[in-house]
Amino acid sequence: MYYYKGAFRGADNFIYFKSDVPLAESDVVILGEKKYFIESIQKEFLLLQKVGSIVDVST
Repeated sequence: MYYYKGAFRGADNFIYFKSDVPLAESDVVILGEKKYFIESIQKEFLLLQKVGSIVDVST
């Protein structure tokens, strides 16, 4: 289990969550009904950006 702390650029609020898989930059995290793009990651701190909608995902 991986534990993360995230924040938005210029915001004072943090969100805390856990994941079964390790996360990396450019991943999209879905928490509830909200989607977040991982702008950068340092240790277990994520800089997040809100995503409006995801049209297509491929790997």
